[in-house]
Amino acid sequence: MEEQKPAPLNRLLRELPPGLLADTRWLQAHGQTRSLIHDHVRKGYLERLGARLYRRTSSETVDRVRWEVAVISAQQLNGAAVHVGGPTALAMLGKAHYLRLGGEHRVYLYDADHAAPTWLRSLEVSADFVIRTKSMFVDASLGVEWRRIDLGTGRLGAERVDPKIVEPWDHFLRISGEERAIIELMDEIPETVGFEHADEIFQSLTNLRPSVLTRLLQACTSIKAKRLFLFFADRHDHSWRRRVAADAVDLGKGKRQLARGGRLDPTYQITVPAELLARRPDAA
Repeated sequence: MEEQKPAPLNRLLRELPPGLLADTRWLQAHGQTRSLIHDHVRKGYLERLGARLYRRTSSETVDRVRWEVAVISAQQLNGAAVHVGGPTALAMLGKAHYLRLGGEHRVYLYDADHAAPTWLRSLEVSADFVIRTKSMFVDASLGVEWRRIDLGTGRLGAERVDPKIVEPWDHFLRISGEERAIIELMDEIPETVGFEHADEIFQSLTNLRPSVLTRLLQACTSIKAKRLFLFFADRHDHSWRRRVAADAVDLGKGKRQLARGGRLDPTYQITVPAELLARRPDAA
C-alpha cells in the first residue's frame, strides 16, 4: 500500500521550524503551491517578509529578524556553505568583542562559493552583514564546525557530531573554530581591525590546536594573513606556537607594508607599529 503523503500544512509545520525563513523556491520544493502559500499567510502560519521570502510564525517572532536566524535559515534550509567567521566567530566563542558599525553589530560572513541566497544580502536584520567572498583557504570546510546555539542568549554549545542530523528542536550555526577565525581576522588588518585590537585578542588564545593551525596555514591563500598570524604568535609565544610547523608554510616573497609609519619586522618582512616589535612582557 502506497504511503500517504502528509497534507501541505502539516508538511510545512513539520519541515519549517518556527521563526525560520524560507523563500518561495524552498516552499514550492516542499509541496507548497503559490495559492497555498498565500493561504498560509492569510491564516497566520507564514509571515511575508519581502519579495518571495517568508517566515514561519512563532510566539517569539519579532518585527526585526535576528541575524542568527537569517544565517541559520540560509545554512540549514538553503544549504548555503556560508559561515560565520573572523571577528564575529571569535566574539561568539568568547575571545573578542563584537565590532560595531553605525551602532549595530558588524557580523562577518564568509561565502567563497557565492552560495548565500540573494535575500540574505538585502534583508534588514539586527546587524550589519559584512560578506567576504574571497577564497582564503584551499579547503573551504577546514576549521569550520557546526555549533548548537541558544537563540535566547546567543550562547554557543557543543559542536554537532553529524551535521546531517537536524532535530526539530535544534538550532545549529556553521561557524569558524578559533583557529580558522583568528587567521580570517588577520586578513582584516589594518582595514577593519586594528593592530592593537588583534594583539589583545591574541593574548587570550592560549588553547589553540597546533595541528589544526598547521593545516590551516598550509591551506591559506592569503600571504598577509599567514605572516601576521605567525608574527603575533611569536610575539605572544603561547605554548602551542612551538608545535606549529611554520617551516612548512608558504609565506611568499617580498616585503608587505601594512602599517604607515611603522617598522619592518625582519622575520616576516611586514611593516607593523613599532611598539609591537617587542615580545609581550606577559608572554608565556
